[in-house]
Amino acid sequence: MASRPFDDGGFANASPGFAFRSSRPRRMMPRVKAAFCFLLLFAAHCVAGELADRYPGLTVADGARELGGIRVTYLGVNGYQFEAAGHALLVDPYFSRLGAATFLLDRDVQPDAERIRAGMKAVRPRVDAVLVTHAHIDHLLDVPPIMRETGARLIAGPTAVNQARSLDIPAGQCRAVSDGDVRRIGPWTIRVYAAAHDRLFGEVPIRGSRPQPGAAPVKASDWVVGETLAFLIEAAGRRIYVAAGGLPDSPVPEVPVDLAILGVALPDSRRHFWAALRRLEPRYVLPSHQDDFFRPFDEDFVFGKGTDFPGLLRTWGTAERKSTLILLEYFRPWTLR
Repeated sequence: MASRPFDDGGFANASPGFAFRSSRPRRMMPRVKAAFCFLLLFAAHCVAGELADRYPGLTVADGARELGGIRVTYLGVNGYQFEAAGHALLVDPYFSRLGAATFLLDRDVQPDAERIRAGMKAVRPRVDAVLVTHAHIDHLLDVPPIMRETGARLIAGPTAVNQARSLDIPAGQCRAVSDGDVRRIGPWTIRVYAAAHDRLFGEVPIRGSRPQPGAAPVKASDWVVGETLAFLIEAAGRRIYVAAGGLPDSPVPEVPVDLAILGVALPDSRRHFWAALRRLEPRYVLPSHQDDFFRPFDEDFVFGKGTDFPGLLRTWGTAERKSTLILLEYFRPWTLR
């Protein structure tokens, strides 16, 4: 794959290179609404509480700061903060955690300012950039207010960038990227890979793309998926690969990494999980996007029904592997050294 490096002091011009299918957002398909009903119905049967109590051998945390390596903080859903050399980088931060009825009834959507303020207590005051894997609500909704507060730049696919710009984020604060792009910001080298979103009942939820900023999104279904990306992040001599999920044929870099953060929310991504491990050969692997993101943080961690973490753990116990499986609690950092 040909790389297009970029050393950031600001943002350089770039050409997104995507062919957009349609500028008209699609309303949610009946099967996708049924899937949300399924997830909501069975989430109530999951056990809430701290992961360290349920999986003490897997859950990691430490109090180290600025001692080398990359400090990793889990922000919920597929959200992370990475810290290195006094700098911070965010991926998919989402604190609003809107209720399932918002999606089922296709209601008007706004970020929850109070929940964002609470979540931001774990985030550095200044952030180099926010990386967004795709433009769905649970990955992008809170990004514009977080960018305003932290001064962060946005690195994402064209649809996510145009959504942010429709919400009055300046064009100069955004950079649309595609497969093969490389960005260097502060201590971070960020390589971009094309990926594919998981399917619900055979279809990608809230499909569509956005070629221009235009009017701000209003309904839940206005937050179309856009272009799905994965990122390989390098800093402090360490490599982290992060993806929200993906189909089995999604591209994965053939380089060893120190930490692989892999979405396991649905069967598509779990089928991709083992192939990704074989290619990435990570020292550590962190299953991601597996909490019930309809629940607020103050109700503790609950696995989403579609994740089947116990099933993944059973397979892990019988599989030949070299990686160490870990879990992170909300807002409790761990240092990758």
